Amino acid sequence: MSGPAVLFRAIHRLRRFAHELQEQIDRLPRQQKAQQAKVMRQEEALRQAQDALKHLKVEIHSKEGTLKAMHGQIAKYRKQLNEAGSKKEYEALQHEIHDAEAACSRLEEEILDALAQSEEKTAQLPELEKAVRQAKEEQAQFESVMQERLTSYQQQLAEARQQLQEREAALPANLRAQYERLVAVRGHEALASVQGYSCASCYTEITAQQYNELQQELFVLCKSCGRILYLPE
Repeated sequence: MSGPAVLFRAIHRLRRFAHELQEQIDRLPRQQKAQQAKVMRQEEALRQAQDALKHLKVEIHSKEGTLKAMHGQIAKYRKQLNEAGSKKEYEALQHEIHDAEAACSRLEEEILDALAQSEEKTAQLPELEKAVRQAKEEQAQFESVMQERLTSYQQQLAEARQQLQEREAALPANLRAQYERLVAVRGHEALASVQGYSCASCYTEITAQQYNELQQELFVLCKSCGRILYLPE
C-alpha cells in the first residue's frame, strides 16, 4: 500500500486541477459581461456619432435660414438706402449694411466649417457601424461556445472532485484531521512538492532527515510554511 506522500502527490494534482477548472467556470460570466460591454460601447460610439451628425445638420439648416433672412434684410436696407431722405439716415443704413454683411460672412464661415465636420462624421459612420457588427459577431461566437465550455468544465470538475474524494478517503485516519485543517485554511495551496531539496512554495531547504522521511513516504510538513510536502514523480 502506498504511503501518504504518494497520496498527497495525487491529491495536490487533483486539487490544483479542480481549482483551475473552477477559475475557468468563474471567468466565463466575466468574459460574457466583457463581450456585452464591448457591444454596448461600440453602439454608444455609433449613437453619439449619429447624434452629433444630426445636431450638425440641424445647426447648418438653422444657420442657412438665418443667413437667408439676413440677406433679405440687407436687400431691404439697400432699398431704404436709395430712398434715404437725409445724410444721417443714409449713414445709419450704410452702417447696418456693413454690420449685416460682416455677420453674413461669419455665418458663411460657420456653415462651411459645420459642413466640413458633417462630411467628416458621415465618413466615420461606416467604420463605426462595422465595429458594432464585429463586436456583435464576436459576442455571438462567444455565446455559441460558452455553454459548451461550461458543460465541459463542470463535467471535468465533477470527475476531479470524485477522484479527489477517493484519494482523501484513502488517507490514514490519524492524518486526516490535520490535512483537513490545513486545506480549510489554504485550499489547494496546503500542499507543496519538493524541488531538489527545497519546498516549491516557500523555497526553504528541507533537512536531510525530512528528505529521508519523504523517501520513506511518510507524512512531512515544511518547517517554514507548514505545507504538506511530497516528492515529485
